[in-house]
Amino acid sequence: MANSLAGSSGFADVDHRDRSTRTAVLVDQLHAIVKQLEEMHPGRKFPLDGHLVGSIGEAAAEALFDLTLVVTSSTGHDAIARDGRRVEIKATYGTRSVAIRKTSHTAATALIVLRLSRSPGVEHEVVFNGPLAIASQAAGAVQSNGQAQMSLSRLRALNETVSLAERVSRRREPID
Repeated sequence: MANSLAGSSGFADVDHRDRSTRTAVLVDQLHAIVKQLEEMHPGRKFPLDGHLVGSIGEAAAEALFDLTLVVTSSTGHDAIARDGRRVEIKATYGTRSVAIRKTSHTAATALIVLRLSRSPGVEHEVVFNGPLAIASQAAGAVQSNGQAQMSLSRLRALNETVSLAERVSRRREPID
């Protein structure tokens, strides 16, 4: 079985731009399928949510940021940044909030929150990129499911206070 963190640095040589473009096209097809299902079943919604949105968000973050995804369902974090920080990634198609588990606070030191685009040609919005401790200021009370809601508008405001040194660095494009 191949090592998921290829190369001595742990960062595989992957064409992230090509993979991101192909992912966007496939996700667009998913949205088209959802629309067709909703037209076939009036009054019934077929939302893309839960694990699927999380995985789409993780793939998008991997394409945008200098990080490597870890094995799915690793407790409290989804990726390792090149500088070694453990990163929790949250994604939504919504406009209000994302939820975070309490376990993230003990495992991750950085948080990336993306508002995903439904269109292949439109970039995802980076709502927050910085220390989880700063983002925690946006968290509400922990609910019975072990998660706390984090307002996207509050996260955007907190994101403005994050210094460049505290952010997970963006992936650099290869020089041709």
